[in-house]
Amino acid sequence: MPLKGNSSSALARMQGKFTINIITRCHEWQRSHGSQGRYPTISIEGSKRPQYVHRVAWESVYGPVPTSPCPDGSHRWELHHSCGNHNCVNADHIRLVTHREHMRIHSELRAAARLAEAA
Repeated sequence: MPLKGNSSSALARMQGKFTINIITRCHEWQRSHGSQGRYPTISIEGSKRPQYVHRVAWESVYGPVPTSPCPDGSHRWELHHSCGNHNCVNADHIRLVTHREHMRIHSELRAAARLAEAA
């Protein structure tokens, strides 16, 4: 798949910093995480702030996250790890969703986890 945007240098910086889980196909980040420790980050040339690695990976394949209005009235577009692994930087495991859809997905995941605990 051709790369979009101007992120080839970012992709080059990512090389060798993740391992591929042969079972899940997740590209698991092995380096730094953000200040909150939840998502992997990387320094990008020309940017003063570290960027989320999964966002850099997704944008390198699909282009920038849209800033256009969401069809469901949400206030923004977000990226969701469909694999459930926040350390995964495989663009194929990341979906573009609206904020409202993202909240619904996580609400359903929490409800399923509660049911599993109760069983």
